[in-house]
Amino acid sequence: MQINAKIKYGKLQNIINAMAKDHKIKVGLLTEKGGSDSVSDNLDLAGLGAIHEFGCQIPVTDKMRGYFFYQFGVNLKKSTTHIIIPSRSFLQMPLERRQDLRRKLQERIGDEDDALYYLEKTGDSESIAILLGTAAVEQIMEAFETGGWGEWEPNNGITSSQKGSALPLVDTGNLKQHITYEVE
Repeated sequence: MQINAKIKYGKLQNIINAMAKDHKIKVGLLTEKGGSDSVSDNLDLAGLGAIHEFGCQIPVTDKMRGYFFYQFGVNLKKSTTHIIIPSRSFLQMPLERRQDLRRKLQERIGDEDDALYYLEKTGDSESIAILLGTAAVEQIMEAFETGGWGEWEPNNGITSSQKGSALPLVDTGNLKQHITYEVE
């Protein structure tokens, strides 16, 4: 799964455009070829990420009704045909928060004109790409820590009691721990 975010950053866009000629920055759930990214027997990390990024509806079966009753003491009504996991965009939404990400980039790069000057003088676009990747990952981490700046739908009562936290997308930390970037 790949999400392309086209984001404009004012003057910083010139830096991004110049560095993009030589480098591509990937940010998200990146796995090594042959690496294990299994969450369970039926789900890998990319699949889990897609569920949370876009949301999903899970059809309720009789077996699931029994599980909910015996595991949680919840009797799902016959009219409940789906369990809905809401979209909690942990990749695209944080990267679209332009002002916050721009501030993080400026903290790393310094004055935008200095960064352009550095890039023109040295041609070291890889260092700029690394700074951009680091800032993007930091922005995503902030989304995890703040529940998407309060924009993610809160967990329902069953989920909160099961994992011991009302903060969405924070349980084992597996998803958050695998957010990274790479520069090609």
